[in-house]
Amino acid sequence: MASIDSETEQQGPIWELVGLSDYRLPSAPTATSARRGLSSLMRLFGRRQPAPQGPVKTEDELHRLEPERLEAIISPIDWHPAAQLLQQALEQRSKLDPAWFIISPPAAGYAGLLETWAAQQAAACIPSPTYEIVAGDHSGWLADLPAGDAPWTLPRLERCWLRHPAGLGLVRELFDRLLSGKLGFGLIGCDSWAWAYLRYVVPTQAVCALTLQALDGERLASWLGQLAAGGPAELSTDSPTGSPTVTQTGTPTGTPTGTPTGLPNSLSLAHSLRPRRFRHAQSGNLLLAVNDDDEIGVTSELRYLAAQSRGNPGVALQLWRSRLRSEPDKPEAVEAEADDESDAKADEEAGDKTADKAGDKAGDKAGDKAGDKAGDKAGDKPKVETIWVAPAVEYALPSGLDEAEALILHALLLHDGLPTEVVEGLLPHARFQTHSLLLQLAAAEVIRSEPDGCWRVTAFAYAAVRSFLAGRRFLVDDV
Repeated sequence: MASIDSETEQQGPIWELVGLSDYRLPSAPTATSARRGLSSLMRLFGRRQPAPQGPVKTEDELHRLEPERLEAIISPIDWHPAAQLLQQALEQRSKLDPAWFIISPPAAGYAGLLETWAAQQAAACIPSPTYEIVAGDHSGWLADLPAGDAPWTLPRLERCWLRHPAGLGLVRELFDRLLSGKLGFGLIGCDSWAWAYLRYVVPTQAVCALTLQALDGERLASWLGQLAAGGPAELSTDSPTGSPTVTQTGTPTGTPTGTPTGLPNSLSLAHSLRPRRFRHAQSGNLLLAVNDDDEIGVTSELRYLAAQSRGNPGVALQLWRSRLRSEPDKPEAVEAEADDESDAKADEEAGDKTADKAGDKAGDKAGDKAGDKAGDKAGDKPKVETIWVAPAVEYALPSGLDEAEALILHALLLHDGLPTEVVEGLLPHARFQTHSLLLQLAAAEVIRSEPDGCWRVTAFAYAAVRSFLAGRRFLVDDV
């Protein structure tokens, strides 16, 4: 799939509904990619790398944020604006369409989008069948599907099949009913890995498949800023394609104009509106600023996060949250930043002599000086809550993974997670061997058992797992 250079993109809407053929992956900043590639080559050939500059804040000086404070800074994804976008698009759909499929990359959470849409529109939301129904008698489940004119939704198609000789009957009959017009219009969510497999066993070419556009650096910076600011969202229909889009009001650096949403009740409005600056713990560079007047642009670090997560909002959010830190001796992490401190930070930003340096240094200095000088003119130093961002970690899979582990990982991705007993029944190995491998992969943090009882590939390991499976010529998704 083609990718775009996020360094030259214009700022666009955060949420945009597009066809699968229009999906574009964000690219990593050129200088960042070259630097990481050179480091890998030097490690490969045993060459000593230059001593890195000492960190502004070491890991020992910082600690992870408490859950309540983390939720106040990075609230869960609110799908209400995107659900309104989806409804606007549905109002323009062709009456001949039997269904729309919303394709979701792993951990993106688009099932939540469809559930939110169903609640907004008072539409029927079809629960997923059990694995016993999928592999056994599914006639009753199919008979209970809506047959009228009112739209309905099935958020998780990946739960309606199994990669097993007895596991494809239900999804095939579902497509037969959809395409024959017996079920009215359905809005169906499907994991991208399941969709990649199902296109070989059911006529997916006969239906409309859409997804949300990947978050590039600009969209990701704007979205993370809005989550941290607690700002409202609004709809926009002025996209280049004419399709409805959703934009967040304001920018990452703007003060929200409405009441924050998604914050715990115990947190005051004043706390949620506190100016916040996210600084890199290694370099001290300013990465993101909210609820103040700074304008820092989009740094290479956020562009890299967009590329590392493949533009997947769920993965990007988990990676970002895992890196947030504060100082133990400053529970509120409030500091008054003066002009001389900002200039000192700017002077420390030497290192990259490519596009990275120009974009980051100019953006960081402009942001720090603009915010500090504005405070000086008002007669006060602006008090800012500083959140430290730990360096990004390149996850590496354990050495020695073989075909047995690859089959397990592929099965988990094809079905967006599976419980132990189902994994054991799908794979050709002895049950005790599969169970042992699951535990070993979990110990290496490649997978984890989640509250719904399913094993899933972790967000941190996903990119490495995807590359591992592609390298072994397994079927992978398109997004």
